[in-house]
Amino acid sequence: MDGIFDDDLATTAKILKLDRFLILRFKYEYLPINNHLKSIPSAIVEVVYNWQLNLDDTHKKQIISYQLSDSPLTCYGWQKSPSLIKIKDKKQLNNLNINNDIFDIFDLTLLQSLLIIPLFVKRNSRNYKPLILGLLVMQNYQSRTWEISEIEVGKWMAKQVTSSILNQQTVAKVQSLVDERTTQLQVSLDVQAKLGQRMRDHIEELKRLNMIKDEFIASLSDALKTPLSNMKMGIKMLKLINKNQQSIRYLDILEDECEKEINLVNNLLTLQELESNKLTIEHQKIYLKPLLDDLYNFFSQELHYKQIKFIIDNQLNYIYTDLNSITLIIKELLHNASKFSLPQTDIKLRIYQEKSDNIIEISNYGCLINTDEQIQIFQPFYQGIQIQNITNSGTGLGLALVKSLVQNLNGIINVSSISLIKSNNYLNTFTIIFPQLSNE
Repeated sequence: MDGIFDDDLATTAKILKLDRFLILRFKYEYLPINNHLKSIPSAIVEVVYNWQLNLDDTHKKQIISYQLSDSPLTCYGWQKSPSLIKIKDKKQLNNLNINNDIFDIFDLTLLQSLLIIPLFVKRNSRNYKPLILGLLVMQNYQSRTWEISEIEVGKWMAKQVTSSILNQQTVAKVQSLVDERTTQLQVSLDVQAKLGQRMRDHIEELKRLNMIKDEFIASLSDALKTPLSNMKMGIKMLKLINKNQQSIRYLDILEDECEKEINLVNNLLTLQELESNKLTIEHQKIYLKPLLDDLYNFFSQELHYKQIKFIIDNQLNYIYTDLNSITLIIKELLHNASKFSLPQTDIKLRIYQEKSDNIIEISNYGCLINTDEQIQIFQPFYQGIQIQNITNSGTGLGLALVKSLVQNLNGIINVSSISLIKSNNYLNTFTIIFPQLSNE
């Protein structure tokens, strides 16, 4: 108990002419709550204050703590709580039939009169026994009738001591929580520091690997572009001088494959520039009819061969954006639609304005693109589920490049796959939305 009350308690004991004044505090293994509980709970009793008049060597030895069940008078005080106990003489004490007790707490050879006042806290429900925190014990070695005023002083002291005990418990709990949180915080800070260092190491390693990747792609692209261009030129020359139809067919296949490799190299370089923020864009006024005519001529032969109809629905005369980016975006999406379209269906390119946004939609009829795949198809080198049924597969860079180019134009790209009525086929639509810029 807080030592600031010691002087006041000693002064009060002297004024009341006590021979001994004790404050006992209970520490339970569990909290008894039943009003009708008759058995003594398992608890440790701590002597938190011990005052004796004319203390001699016989009584200098003090018991710091003891088991509640070892002291009959302490048990009696607990059982009677929250009522107090008044014993005025030896006869009344003997009526309790207590023959032995802890000598250093209750010396029955000297004890004549006794006042025990419980230290307790009331509970909200009547079904619960008040929480008994301890006992305030006043002893005299001669008979004594306890006056009402003396009892009131004892009750007042009990309230002060109870408040002190509750405050100490609250402070102890708060300190325990503070210590626990401090320990947790320190552990968390240590873990965060280690994770932070590990993350910095990973970032540095990623930077190093990314630099190696960029250097590799750049050197590989330079090493491939020239021979591929020479091969393409050589194939064109062979087609001019060779009139054999079977040879020309084989040369066409070689030319197509060479064109794919050139596109792969160009796409890799463009992706690298986008990732390193080195790709410059030039916003300009783009008249759509010439651009769409070129795209139609570029894809019409391929789509006609696949029995696919190419429909263009353009509602705008012009847009302000980067010509190279928008051309490459539409080309890649049309190429993707051509690859996965069912025969004897339509591919539709629609361009329109909605509020302050330009919208480009490219739709085709094909297989389902499920929700998970709608996210994954924009990852570099991802080959979709449908690719196993496509003989003319690509590199998996096209849609990744499209998304990067769209984001570079401050736009967004979405994909939807809608089931058709009375059919196992789906209408797949890629929608690009980017802001309409003013002519500056």
